[in-house]
Formats: sequence, structure tokens, C-alpha cells
Amino acid sequence: MAQAQFQVASYNYYHWSSRSRGKVNLNLTGTGGETCAVWFTEDPAATLPDAAQLAPNYYSFYYHLHQLPTLIDMLRNEGPVYVYFNDDNGWPNSRISTSNEPVGEGEVSGAP
Repeated sequence: MAQAQFQVASYNYYHWSSRSRGKVNLNLTGTGGETCAVWFTEDPAATLPDAAQLAPNYYSFYYHLHQLPTLIDMLRNEGPVYVYFNDDNGWPNSRISTSNEPVGEGEVSGAP
């Protein structure tokens, strides 16, 4: 059982042309070199696998494909964004999220 968290420093995503399934992948890279590979299932009714730690500092998360736009929106417009991995006590409780933000803060902008 493990817990880990890291701040996302960069991301990339791509659509595979040569696969019949698992066609979309999102990779989140942490400030300390951590990686979270996010895989998407096309069937919105499918049961998703639990998030898993595959190696030290390497995690796999699973979402439905219809969730991709909201994840990309978060990565583009919010900050900071974190990956939280937690599979303690047999309860998978992992997520990609922001931290607490003040009400009315507005979106992230390039202006100081």
C-alpha cells in the first residue's frame, strides 16, 4: 500500500492511429521527474481499473474518454495541478486535481 503526490510541471497527450483500443494517452510529468500515464477507455459504461503504482515515481491512472476535455481544461487553465496516488487500506483514492483555491480567484493568467 502506498501514498504519493506530486505537482505537475508539464504534460503531453496524443492519439494513436495504429491501435484498435487505448488510442488516447495523457502523460503528466512532475517537478521531481515523476510520471503519471493516464489511459482512457472509450466505453463510458466500462469499469475502470484502479490507479496503480507500476514503479518508483511511475503511476497509471484510468479515465473514461469523455473525461479528457475536462482534464485538458484543468491542465491549461488551473494551477497548480497535482497528482495524488493513494491505494492504502484497499480503497483506491487517487486523483488529478487542483489544491484549495479562493472563491472568485478567476482563472490562471500570465499577468502578475
